[in-house]
Amino acid sequence: MARSARCYCGQSRLAFTAEPLQVIYCHCDDCRRWTGAAAAVFAAFSDEDVAGLSDMGPARSFAEGVARWNCDDCGSPLLARFDYVPDQSWVPFGVIEDTTGLAPGFHCFADRRHDWVPADGLPGSNGTGRDALNAARHG
Repeated sequence: MARSARCYCGQSRLAFTAEPLQVIYCHCDDCRRWTGAAAAVFAAFSDEDVAGLSDMGPARSFAEGVARWNCDDCGSPLLARFDYVPDQSWVPFGVIEDTTGLAPGFHCFADRRHDWVPADGLPGSNGTGRDALNAARHG
């Protein structure tokens, strides 16, 4: 299945030539603020499987080792890259146009999950989860 993503106004678009490596929840303050969600959900794609990034302009960084792209017109979050998971592009779930068959399988920063978010039995890490996230790329 070919997947794509777009911002709120439709000016910024991404296309993916392969399925995501993984889908995760992130409960860190940085990702929650960027996405505006109580728990951010991301799909990770291999960098080589993302088309359209060159049209998005420069990345912005407010945290060391984190690069984020937003639509220049509407501000929608579009893509993030993290130094600790090289070669992966992390796309917020809300901008992916068809998420059929995709579901999160891991929690990053699980210890920061809001107390009203029910436990779901998925594995997780109380930090970045870098080992598990990198294993999906190389496993």
